[in-house]
Amino acid sequence: MPKRSRVNDIGTKAGMNVLDLRSSGEHRSVILVADDEPLIRNVATLLLQRAGYFVLSADDGDAGLELSRKYPGRIDLVITDVNMPGMNGIDLCSHLMEERPGIKVLVMSGADMREIMHKASMPFLPKPFDGETLKAKVRKILAAPAQSENDRATSELPRMNSSQPD
Repeated sequence: MPKRSRVNDIGTKAGMNVLDLRSSGEHRSVILVADDEPLIRNVATLLLQRAGYFVLSADDGDAGLELSRKYPGRIDLVITDVNMPGMNGIDLCSHLMEERPGIKVLVMSGADMREIMHKASMPFLPKPFDGETLKAKVRKILAAPAQSENDRATSELPRMNSSQPD
């Protein structure tokens, strides 16, 4: 029986947090983190929350897409692992870029994919990474005009082979 995707607790509480943010008038960047490795996902989520971001967390691409579709507010950035069971990170980015124009992306992997991601004009973060590197990369991406990060057709996204290492 295939593993069923699920949205982590932080994601299921997103609607309540959105109402709280809107009522306070606070504007924080919203980041969706999708990674099938719990340690990476949880550490990234915690680091970004401590840096002041509102973070939604999903344990794979399918759950990330589900969470995005259920989340009523804007999502500024998706940070995703490339290789995950079910929907991979590239396909997740493709769907999100179609459904949420202007969303920015950051892909990460333990495999060296810098050249592939550079050709696809997608920011890349190699694993393992430290907290300062993650936060600096996120700040840089969020500060860039949306067009410079996302002015690309989804057909330009690289095709991923499921046998590539994570």
